[in-house]
Amino acid sequence: MPSLDEIATQTGSQLSGVLKTAVETLSASQEITFRLYVLKVLPLDGFIFWVNAALLSADELTAMGVTSPLTTTIQGSLHRQVVSEQSATASRDVNNIIFTPIAQADDFNVENPNAIYLGEYGTTRFAFSRLESRYTQSGIFHYRGTAILPTMMSQIIDSTDDISDDQIISNSIPVWLAINSMAPVYPSFLTPPNLRPPYIAVDVRNTQPLQIAPHVINGMRYQFAQDTVRITLYGFSNKMALDYVDSVVSAALDDEQFGVSNIPIVTDGKSNQVEINALAKQKTVDFEVNYYQATTRDLSRQLIKEAIFNYEVK
Repeated sequence: MPSLDEIATQTGSQLSGVLKTAVETLSASQEITFRLYVLKVLPLDGFIFWVNAALLSADELTAMGVTSPLTTTIQGSLHRQVVSEQSATASRDVNNIIFTPIAQADDFNVENPNAIYLGEYGTTRFAFSRLESRYTQSGIFHYRGTAILPTMMSQIIDSTDDISDDQIISNSIPVWLAINSMAPVYPSFLTPPNLRPPYIAVDVRNTQPLQIAPHVINGMRYQFAQDTVRITLYGFSNKMALDYVDSVVSAALDDEQFGVSNIPIVTDGKSNQVEINALAKQKTVDFEVNYYQATTRDLSRQLIKEAIFNYEVK
């Protein structure tokens, strides 16, 4: 038996015909250009950038599994709402975008998690975070998202001059990224989309100094600091979680790049899904670690030397 999508595609409907005609009339056959960007993670500290795919060679894109066209143009109606916001640290205009194309735009959600399309409307660039309630027989789609915020523009790379190899993060994240023998490790809020366990997420919740003033040696600034860190383990059994804690303590004792000043203990988390009445394999461990901020930079340099190969951009 054919699906509703197949029926709507093959036979159409009076409703979809009327709605599509209305969209074309309202938009005056407007076309929006979408440009492909690919994900690049700074190995020093896990910070994320989106690089214009046109800057990369075809071989690099193929190696990443990215096969989508560099640009695509889609006809539809674009609605923009601008809201001015002011906070203690920023004043900005937030552009909320609703785009209604007359045909399904699968390229908005590129199957490869390392790629994304950014739409261009005047000087505004935007991406979509949700597909609004979809009624198959209507034959139209509603995509909703927010334009790239001014504070996020530094993460969009359109020129090789914008690429930097400087560490961004100032806390102990590089220490945790190095302890990855049991599962991939990601900073909090920077885990890849729809990632399946096992993996580890690191959330540095507080950073405070442990000395009155930094000590400077040959221009290197050594500030003794302490982080309170919440480690979340997904897909770990009890034994695996205990082994992970032991590996962190062993790394602190053996490498002497950081120290553990509390007694970390594994606790079970509660990550549920009501539809299946079940809990995910989630565990948490809280650490208090002491380190020199310059040490994490040295550790980052070691990580990038191990993780990055030399290449030329032609």
